[in-house]
Amino acid sequence: LHHHYRPKRVQGTPEKLFSQRLHAQNFLTQGILKKVSERYRVQLGPSADGSKLEVKSSDPKIAKATEDALQEVPAMLSEHGLQADRIQNLKMATVPIRIFSSFALRNVINSDFHPSVAGALWIPDMLAPDPYFVLPVAVGVFGFLNLYSQRKIYPGVVKMTWKQKSYDAVLAFFTMFAVSIMSQLPACIPMYWLIVSMSGMAQAQLLRHPKIKSIFGIKKLPTDSRTPI
Repeated sequence: LHHHYRPKRVQGTPEKLFSQRLHAQNFLTQGILKKVSERYRVQLGPSADGSKLEVKSSDPKIAKATEDALQEVPAMLSEHGLQADRIQNLKMATVPIRIFSSFALRNVINSDFHPSVAGALWIPDMLAPDPYFVLPVAVGVFGFLNLYSQRKIYPGVVKMTWKQKSYDAVLAFFTMFAVSIMSQLPACIPMYWLIVSMSGMAQAQLLRHPKIKSIFGIKKLPTDSRTPI
């Protein structure tokens, strides 16, 4: 299997790497299960919920052999640059840029000379806090919507383990903490983060569309949709 699957080392966006990883993982997993099935002469079929293939045997030795064989899959993926850590790090690479851009905006506001920024609608002055907390709350709402949209894009890929639940709890805490802080900052700061959140969510939904994926050379996934919203 290792010799049969030799894709080029993938370079590109996290979405492109993720789709390549999923296709490669499925290919390798199915091939390993087929080899185990042929070696031990047992049947190979779908699981009870129909979500994956499995070896139809209650023999603990066969189960152990299958588990040991499947443990080689992550190493094979890593050789081709498809390890999960690399993909996650690429997704997080833009975070410092957004944070430092926010700091730059704050420094302009706090400088001795800064431009006057007139407000609109319910905000009379963009250099004063949002009087009705609309922008800070909207930032928090879109933060949770972005988390939910990721679950829709990658269902079943990230299992809800205690680590994932802890990550969600920490993310929720920092989101609420950020909302409380931004409610005291000039309105232009939460507006900046609201634009970042909205553009991120729009990008995530656009990348579910088959035509958009074909333009960027991203492989198809079961969660693709022509009506992602």
